[in-house]
Amino acid sequence: MTNKLIIFSYDFPPSNGGIARLCQEIAVGQQAYFEEVIVLTRKKVGGSNPYNFDKVQIVALTRKRIQCEKAAFTYLRNIKNKENYTILCGVWHPEATISILAGFKNVFVLGHGTEFLSGTSKFRKYIWLPIYAKWILSKTKVIIANSNYTKCLIESINSQVKVVALPLGVNEEFFKPNELKSNNDEVLKIASVSRILQFKGYDFIAKTIANLPENFKDKIQWNIGGTGSYLEELKALVHQLGIAKNVTFHGFIPDETLPYFYNSNDIFVLCTREQPNSTSVEGFGLVFLEAQSCGIPVIGVRSGGITDAIEEDNGGWLIEQDNEEQLAKLLINLIKHRQLVKNEGVRARERVLQKTNWKIYNKKIFKILSN
Repeated sequence: MTNKLIIFSYDFPPSNGGIARLCQEIAVGQQAYFEEVIVLTRKKVGGSNPYNFDKVQIVALTRKRIQCEKAAFTYLRNIKNKENYTILCGVWHPEATISILAGFKNVFVLGHGTEFLSGTSKFRKYIWLPIYAKWILSKTKVIIANSNYTKCLIESINSQVKVVALPLGVNEEFFKPNELKSNNDEVLKIASVSRILQFKGYDFIAKTIANLPENFKDKIQWNIGGTGSYLEELKALVHQLGIAKNVTFHGFIPDETLPYFYNSNDIFVLCTREQPNSTSVEGFGLVFLEAQSCGIPVIGVRSGGITDAIEEDNGGWLIEQDNEEQLAKLLINLIKHRQLVKNEGVRARERVLQKTNWKIYNKKIFKILSN
């Protein structure tokens, strides 16, 4: 097997987002298995560094596109004894393309979901995915999908490639329960955090809360973290529905304060949609694991890869997409039976400790990379 690992990903802290965090956790975790771990990424401006950022060896490329690709190609091409290296690419384009053209054979790719959807683009549907992506994926050793949903997407593009579904993990030492847990059984505090985009289903949650009977609506406090293109429209909708007193917008939540945010609430809810002819999808949903790791039970929908992130009645619940009746019934039940919230929170934490933390994930991904 090889003894050196290069993680080639444009998405890497202090950039925000799930891919950046995933690559960061792999970079830190694989140092226990490889003699050397190098991260090849673009220079970053702004953002917040994660809790273990100082443990990572980084080769920073220029931020300017084209120049960045040229610099990455030159760096990789000039590496001698390429057979001693394994390259793990954050996405298949352009990282895997550059790695293959630079002469590497041990190329692995992380699959997330969105990058394998064509949406309404004829170019993506007839050229980008079935020709270009199919060819690049055929040159890789293994594609490591973040869920069974993403695995199916990849296999629909190229059924001959080797794809392994490996659901993500979470840092259970950073995301952990604390004394901030609410003891107020009168109000159910709901947390939602993500980029504020239309497909994330915030409008659906808002309408569900607005249509609850008054005696239950008054017992809901919805705390929203994040920024995005749908934020202003969501704020307007909240006022239009008459639930402004039930909703607090917290803005962007830095990594270092995320555990505090989760622990300040009772449950976590995110109802992402899977829409026809769209390139927006929840390939997994790392935020669900983060909340569960803090002992917060979660509610999600049966769409995309969320069914791999949430195990029904083991720290969370799944509802059908845009089914207001199901969500309302569940919220009312949780308001009535607060002990159920606490019990599921305990199960959520136990699930993370036993099945879904980064230590377990890194052990599994090393086996894939070393075969």
